[in-house]
Amino acid sequence: MKYLPKFKLIYLGKFMLLCIASIDHWLDNVTVKFRQAYFPIKYRLGSCGTNTVFGKGISIEGIGNNIYLGNNVRIGDNVKIICTNESSKIYIGDNSIIYFGSCIDTGPGGSINLGANNTINPYCVIYGHGGLTTGRYVRIASHTVIIPANHIYKDPHKLIAKQGLSKKGIKIEDNVWIGTGSRILDGVNIGHGSVIGAGAVVTKPVPPMAVVTGVPAKIIKMRSE
Repeated sequence: MKYLPKFKLIYLGKFMLLCIASIDHWLDNVTVKFRQAYFPIKYRLGSCGTNTVFGKGISIEGIGNNIYLGNNVRIGDNVKIICTNESSKIYIGDNSIIYFGSCIDTGPGGSINLGANNTINPYCVIYGHGGLTTGRYVRIASHTVIIPANHIYKDPHKLIAKQGLSKKGIKIEDNVWIGTGSRILDGVNIGHGSVIGAGAVVTKPVPPMAVVTGVPAKIIKMRSE
């Protein structure tokens, strides 16, 4: 090779690098397909209870070993579960159901702890950046978004994307019904027995047994009345 002209050496080097990159990409694809074919989802998780049912097209991304499923959990078709990094955790309690098309995403360092007998209906987006905890028998209707984080935007001379996030967390107590298309924002606690009306944007704590609706959500009555 030392007798080849310099431009031919450069060409040959680029060709060899291209070949190596192509082989490496091929091996990555083979590895992913092998794992999907021979390592069922339950063996890629931290733990998986009995009688768990998995639908088709489920995507597990990030740190699968930090995802823990209880007994009788059902994960529907095309659900995406993202446990972003080593400090992120996901717990899904016994008898809970995540219906098709939903996305569960911890965000970096976040946590999602869903209690027993929860239902997450189709096309919900559930984040865990600042920590999300739900109690038992929580019903979350379709197209709901829960996000325990906010962008910081105090400095008008700096890009919002460069100002970081504030993360207070969200807690939802037992026996709560969240109506379709609701938005639950960071720092909110929702008391037990509460009802969140369809399309509500919840920005403040909701007391137990309250019914709230609107943008922003306001109490319209108490269930105890």
